[in-house]
Amino acid sequence: MSSSMKWCVGICLMLLFVPGCVKNEAIKLTYALAGTTTRCQGDVVVFKFEDRRPVLRLGRTLDNSSIATVSDVADWVGWAVFDELKNAGCSPKYRTSTVMPGDAVLVTGEVLDVELNQTGTTTYAGKVSVKIIMSRAGQTMHIQKYTSEVENVVIPGYSTPSDILAEALRGVMTEAIPTISAIASSPM
Repeated sequence: MSSSMKWCVGICLMLLFVPGCVKNEAIKLTYALAGTTTRCQGDVVVFKFEDRRPVLRLGRTLDNSSIATVSDVADWVGWAVFDELKNAGCSPKYRTSTVMPGDAVLVTGEVLDVELNQTGTTTYAGKVSVKIIMSRAGQTMHIQKYTSEVENVVIPGYSTPSDILAEALRGVMTEAIPTISAIASSPM
């Protein structure tokens, strides 16, 4: 075999193995209701949250591959707030561009951090941090930062890494929804 042929075979082998070394995982974010016992009355407008995360990647696996999401993180949080408020009895509306809430409570905020890292062969740690801002008739009524962290086992065929983040977001909702509901249910 000539030296140019060996060089060509070497390059071909390298091209076969390099893509396997740069592996990235992309997950779809999901959410299931927290099932709060909070009751809510009144109209609420949920305005799309802002994604203010300093790093857009969610985290890393044990082999140092990036974990990313195919979902819009700000929509994921905003729709979770909407679904929880609807489940609590409020009359929510979701807006993404312009908003005219009238007398309704306006709920919006910022996604400050969403992390998902593999910590063991089948364990993942997730963290969700959100700042929620509530206002009515142009007046800010409440601003609060909520953070929830979860570490749990992912069992293939039964659960996914996305479930860890859903559980962390439920932790945020368990704390935030009673406050939002109380403000939405109070008279002006």
